[in-house]
Amino acid sequence: MIKIAVPQPDSEQTRSFRTHASYVRAFRELALGGSWTGLEAATKRLHSLAADQLYKSSRVPCGADRDQVTSCLRRAWTTASLLEATHSLAEDSEIVRLANGWGAVQTYYVLYNAAQALLVAEGHERPKQHEQTKRQFVDLWAYRTAKLAPWSLAAAHPTVKESDADGFLGGPGRRLDVSLHPWTAWQGDQAWDIAAKALRTTRAALTEDRLRKARERKLSDRRKAWLADCKTRTELGKKARSPEPRSVNLTAVERAAAEQRVRPVTVADYLYRLRVKANYEDITVFADGPASDAEAAAMASDLVDLASATLLVHEVRIAARIGSKELVRVMDDVLLRSTAYIGHLGLRRDLHARL
Repeated sequence: MIKIAVPQPDSEQTRSFRTHASYVRAFRELALGGSWTGLEAATKRLHSLAADQLYKSSRVPCGADRDQVTSCLRRAWTTASLLEATHSLAEDSEIVRLANGWGAVQTYYVLYNAAQALLVAEGHERPKQHEQTKRQFVDLWAYRTAKLAPWSLAAAHPTVKESDADGFLGGPGRRLDVSLHPWTAWQGDQAWDIAAKALRTTRAALTEDRLRKARERKLSDRRKAWLADCKTRTELGKKARSPEPRSVNLTAVERAAAEQRVRPVTVADYLYRLRVKANYEDITVFADGPASDAEAAAMASDLVDLASATLLVHEVRIAARIGSKELVRVMDDVLLRSTAYIGHLGLRRDLHARL
């Protein structure tokens, strides 16, 4: 049996886990309402809302590759079923903790494949890279007239069209309080603020990466100019004017321009960030980070619910393209053939059959 270290209250893993657990819970509550709401009732409410805003009975046929749409959906459904089955069958707290690392990865891939299925259903070529998919996810959700949180919520530069003064798209119609700490006992409407903070911090990391690359380009240009000057002066029998440049700073104008070029970020970017943490940075955050078994179980449940909600809203939009009957037919085929755990898929199938 693998032994899970008991975290100290102020350990780095506990702090990180507590922060991300709060972010995931906020996205889950924006999607399905408070955790006190029964999942089946919450799913029905979300389906009704999504159908009203996203489903059009007068569809215009498109030349989408339906086989590819189906393949993407199957990957998303299979991944979600694995996530759900693990949560349902894992009774040992150590297994739950270990599984949460994979759960973070699986939740991202549920969204990744669902988004690709929708893009293909709408007539686009299936993107083959993560960045391309995340970038197109912004167009899929953040710039739509119909808003459906958390998928339509995005953090951007304040100069971006349609964003509010703080750079948010798809907000609740009030100023978002990103100073609210994710560890506070937030509730209700404050889920917007915590979700916004998750997106703002995710975009900050992308911005810092953009600034780093801008500094590297500027330093490279400086070195090239210095080498060219050295060559010229050497040919003239002169010494170099100054030492080789080792570092540079960006001017305020250069920094502002770099920051403005960072695209809006959505829940797709946040889940990718969580996936990278689990895959490459520190998976012990998920195993050793929870201060109690209840915290680990809550994270697992929230990931399952968020994945299912993400599938539902994408399925509604796909049904508007390929027809609800076709979507239900494919779901029935999966339900009949699959040996995986398919609880949530069956619930969503019955809801789509009413479209």
